[in-house]
Amino acid sequence: MKQVASVSPVQLYDFSQKILFSPKERGEGFIKLTVTTGKKGARSTPHAHPRDEVTLTLKGQAVLRAGGQEFHMTEGTALRLPPGVVHEVEVLSDEWVVVAAYCDECMLCRGPDGGLTG
Repeated sequence: MKQVASVSPVQLYDFSQKILFSPKERGEGFIKLTVTTGKKGARSTPHAHPRDEVTLTLKGQAVLRAGGQEFHMTEGTALRLPPGVVHEVEVLSDEWVVVAAYCDECMLCRGPDGGLTG
């Protein structure tokens, strides 16, 4: 069990991210679970994940762009992105807080050689 307040943030793009559970750090096959915060205008670069990503916006508003579409992420909105979908996020409100779970490091995403599988 972890308390979000006790986790030190790391920088991810323009965002501050608290990694609650990480397969890389724990040596386990679980997904990564994070709480990410961004201020107005914060952006990610276009990126994708080898498996699904699910998010739940806790506070604020952001827009996720993927496949020529825009998805407005507001408080209480959940979103699922399929594997391999290139996407980027931009914060529209003063602050945006999102919980995200995805599989970049977990053993389920890795082949026998340790590389990521698609």
